[in-house]
Amino acid sequence: MNRPIKKVAIFCFALFAALFLEGNWIQVVKASSYSAHADNYRNTIYNYQVQRGNIIVGSTNVATSKATSSSTMKYQRVYSNGSEYAPVTGYFSSNYGTAALEQYENTLLNGKDTRLATQNFLRKAEGKNQAGGSVVTTIDAKAQDAAYQALTGELSSSGVGAVAAINPKTGAILALVSAPSYDPNKLASPSATTQNDYATSLQNNALQPELDRALNETYPPGSTFKIVTSAAALTDGIDGQTVTPTTSISGAPLTTLALPQSTSTISNSGGETCNSAVLMDAFAQSCNTVYGYVGMKLGESSVQSMAESFGFNKTGLTVPMTTSTSVFPKNLSQAQLAQSSIGQFDVTMTPLEGAMMASAVANGGTIEAPYLISKELDTSGNVIASATPTTYSTPISGSVASELSTMMQDVVTNGTATSLQNLGVSVAAKTGTAERGTGQNPVAWMVAYAPANNPQVAVAVMVADNNVQPSDAFGNSLAGPIAAAVIKAVVG
Repeated sequence: MNRPIKKVAIFCFALFAALFLEGNWIQVVKASSYSAHADNYRNTIYNYQVQRGNIIVGSTNVATSKATSSSTMKYQRVYSNGSEYAPVTGYFSSNYGTAALEQYENTLLNGKDTRLATQNFLRKAEGKNQAGGSVVTTIDAKAQDAAYQALTGELSSSGVGAVAAINPKTGAILALVSAPSYDPNKLASPSATTQNDYATSLQNNALQPELDRALNETYPPGSTFKIVTSAAALTDGIDGQTVTPTTSISGAPLTTLALPQSTSTISNSGGETCNSAVLMDAFAQSCNTVYGYVGMKLGESSVQSMAESFGFNKTGLTVPMTTSTSVFPKNLSQAQLAQSSIGQFDVTMTPLEGAMMASAVANGGTIEAPYLISKELDTSGNVIASATPTTYSTPISGSVASELSTMMQDVVTNGTATSLQNLGVSVAAKTGTAERGTGQNPVAWMVAYAPANNPQVAVAVMVADNNVQPSDAFGNSLAGPIAAAVIKAVVG
C-alpha cells in the first residue's frame, strides 16, 4: 500500500472514530439533558399521551386528566375549583411547565416513577397507554373553602392575603390559600394562544396572582412576634429573675419607649397608654412599649435564639414545595432589637411560619414539620407511601407552652382578638398589625389555634390591603374573621 492510500485510510478511520465518539456522547452522556430540554417537543407529546394521575382532596379529584379526541395530546388536564386550589395543585402546561404539586410530584403523576414500572410494563403488554400515580393531599376541603371564601370576600381589588392552617399534632396542612389567585385551567388549555394570553395577563398583573403568598412571600409579623419574645422571657428570665405571665416588668414604660442611641421612640397603637406592665396584660393589649423594653432586657442572643428555634433563619423547609425563609435580623443595635422584638424593623415571616408559631404553643412546645402529601397511590389506587409526622423543632418546654397558652387565650377573652369570641370553643390567639412603607396600610395578622384545651387547628391569616380605611386595617378586624371561619370549618 503506497503512502497516500495509508494517509487516506488513517483519515477515514479517524472520521469513523470521531463519529462513534460523537454518537455515544449524544446518545449516552447527553441523552438525559437533551431529553429534559425545554425545547424538546417530544416531551410535551409524551406527557399528553399519558393519563396523568390525580391530585386528591378527601375523596375529590381537584386535578385530573380527561381523554380528548386529539391523536397527539390525548389527555387534557382539568382542575376543579382551580383558583381555590392553585397554591396546592399548581399547573401542568405544555408551554409553561409545572408548578406546586404538579411539579414536585411530576415523576409519580406522569408514570415515570420506578415504583410504577411493573404496572406500566403490564399496561403496555395489554396495549394500554402509560398511566401515572396519584397524590392524596392533607387538605381539609371545608377548611380550604372557608379560608378561600372568607379571604377573597374580605379583600378589595387591590388587596393581597394568605391563609395557612395546620394540624398542630401532626403537621398536616389543612388549608393553603393565596389571593389574588389564578386559574390553572387556562395555563393547561390545549390552545397555545389561550395559554400565552393568560400568562401575559398574569405577568402584567402587579398583584402577582401566581405568587404563593402562604409559602413563598414574607411580611413583617408585627405583634404576632410577641409570642416569640414572650417565650424567650418565660424561658430565660430577665436580669437573672424568673418571669411568669403575672410578672410585672420593672422599669417598662407604658406610653413611650425612648430608644437608646437614637432619636426614635416606640409608641403603642394610636398613642395609647398601656394599662399595666404585667407581662400577660401587656400581651393581651399588645403593648409595644413594654415588649420593646422586654426585648432589650433579654438581649439579642436570647430573642434571636428563640426565634431560630421557632424556625426563623432556617432554610430548606419543604412541604414538598420549598418555602421562603422567615428572617430575624442579626447584629442589632439596642434600638433595632427593641423594634425587632415587636415584629418590626427587618423581621419577616411567611404565613406558614405564623401557623407553626401557634402550633408550637398548641402542641406543648413541639412543632411538627408541616407536610402537604398524605399518601401516594399507584395506577390502581393502592397506597405505595404514607406520610409519617416528624418533629421539626421543640422551641419551648411544656410548662412555657402552657403559660403562653394562658396568655393567648386571654388575648381573645380580654384583649385584642375579640373577633374570635363566641365560636363555641375556647380559642388562643395573637393579633398583629405591622407597619409598612409610608402611605400604605399595615399588614394585618391573626395567629390562632383551637380548641385551646384540645387543639385541632393552628391558623395564620395575613391581609395587606391599601383600599380599606386605615382605622379598619387591624389584625382583629381584617384577619380575625377569616381565622374564625377556618376554625369553625375544622372544629365544627
